[in-house]
Amino acid sequence: MKLYQLKVTIVGLPKVYRLIEVSENCTFDNLHDLIFEAFDRYDEHLYSFFLTGKETKNIRKIYQSPEITHPQNLEDFMGFGAKKRSTVKTKMGDVGLKEKDVFHYLFDFGDEWWHCLKVEAVTETTGKKKHLKIVKIVGESPPQYDDEFDDDDDFE
Repeated sequence: MKLYQLKVTIVGLPKVYRLIEVSENCTFDNLHDLIFEAFDRYDEHLYSFFLTGKETKNIRKIYQSPEITHPQNLEDFMGFGAKKRSTVKTKMGDVGLKEKDVFHYLFDFGDEWWHCLKVEAVTETTGKKKHLKIVKIVGESPPQYDDEFDDDDDFE
């Protein structure tokens, strides 16, 4: 069974990242849960993964890439011609990831927490159980919400 080591960075915060491991039998929903935990999040939101293959800052290219999304997002957009797959049904091993591949993850469609995931290594393991592990934490997790709103900053 394949084991993927992924470096997960938050776009705009390159010195804050997590190294994680997931096995090929994990779903993208499992991957989301691990990233959610790794960055100390507490409030669930919709999310999607975009299989870009390489790093890009071109948002159009990201959105045009194959999308694996939260099941509720599939329900909301059925019939609009979008070819999306469910994070609950799609396993890591289903998408043909290779070392140095990059894909993107959008958490919270309102606040838009963009992440870049790079496949650092692909190894083989004899284990059959799902493997999800946070290997390394670099930098403090940013707060999920900007709690520094000041009432004196009202619009005038």
